[in-house]
Amino acid sequence: MSVAKQFPDTDPDAGSASILQDLRGDTEVRVQPVPRALARIVPTGGRGIARDRLQLWSLYGRRFRQTVSDMARALPEVRSPQGRRPDDRLAVLADLAAVHLHLAEEWAWLDAALLKGTPGAHLPLARCVASGLRRLPAYRGPAIVRTSMGASLTDWYRENRVVVDQGFWSATASAAAVSEGGPGFLVWSLTGRRTGAVDPYTPERLVFLPGTRFKVLQVFEGQRPVVLMREMFPQEPYEHRRADSGSGHGEWLDESTVAEMQRAAVELHRAAAVPSVRPIELMGPRGRPPGLIVAK
Repeated sequence: MSVAKQFPDTDPDAGSASILQDLRGDTEVRVQPVPRALARIVPTGGRGIARDRLQLWSLYGRRFRQTVSDMARALPEVRSPQGRRPDDRLAVLADLAAVHLHLAEEWAWLDAALLKGTPGAHLPLARCVASGLRRLPAYRGPAIVRTSMGASLTDWYRENRVVVDQGFWSATASAAAVSEGGPGFLVWSLTGRRTGAVDPYTPERLVFLPGTRFKVLQVFEGQRPVVLMREMFPQEPYEHRRADSGSGHGEWLDESTVAEMQRAAVELHRAAAVPSVRPIELMGPRGRPPGLIVAK
C-alpha cells in the first residue's frame, strides 16, 4: 500500500507558495522565532537544574509535592543513579512530576511561552520538563500529529524542507491513529519520548524536546492533507533546500524512510483492524503544525 493510498483524497505535492495565511482569512500564522540565548531549553545540570526544581517546589507548593508523591507510588523502580546520593532519587521524581504537570495542566501556557522565544517565568518548568523527558524511553518509528491545517500551510512545508519546533511537540504512536491517516503530520521519530509512565491515560503519546529538527519528505494535498517528515539526526547539516537537490546519502535516507513508512502503514492498518485497537483521543497537548505559530 502506497503512502498516497494510505491517505485517501490526496495528491502528491506540486507548486509553491510563500504566503502564510489561512484560506479562511481569520487565522494568523507566523514562523516560530529562534529563541534568544537565555531562553533556550538546553541541559544545564548541577546547580542550574537544582535551582529550577526548587522554584517548582515553591511555585506549585502542595500540588507539586502531591505529584511527586504520586510519581513515587506509580514508579517504585525509580532509584538514585548509580554512585549518586539518595536524594538524587527525589530529583528524578521531581523532573518526572514536571512532565506530568505539563501534560495534565500546564501545556497550553507553557507552549505559548516557549514559542515566543524570550526569557520568562516559564523557564524553570520548561527546563525541568525537558530534564524529565530525557529520563523517559525514546521511540523509533511512525507517529502522527492531527491538525486542522489547510492547503496554505502545506504550501509552507513544501518551501521549508527543514523544520525546527521550539516547543514540546506532541504526537501519538497509536496503531489505529496512524493507520487512519491525515489530516496532519506523519513523522518518523528517533527521539520522541514515550510518556506513558507518567501519563497512563494516553499511553501512546510521544513528546519531542524543544529544538528537534525534522525534514519534510513529501506533502499530500486533498481534503485530508498530510505532510510526511522524518526526525533528523544531530549530525545532519542544517540546510533549507528542496528535496530534489540533496546529496546522494540524504536522498537514500529520505527514500528509505518513506519506504519504511509505507511498510509500517500497512502493518498498522492490519493492527487497527483488531477489535481491541481503537483510536486514542489525546488529552492534554493538542496537535499543532511544527515550526509555526497559529493564532486565531
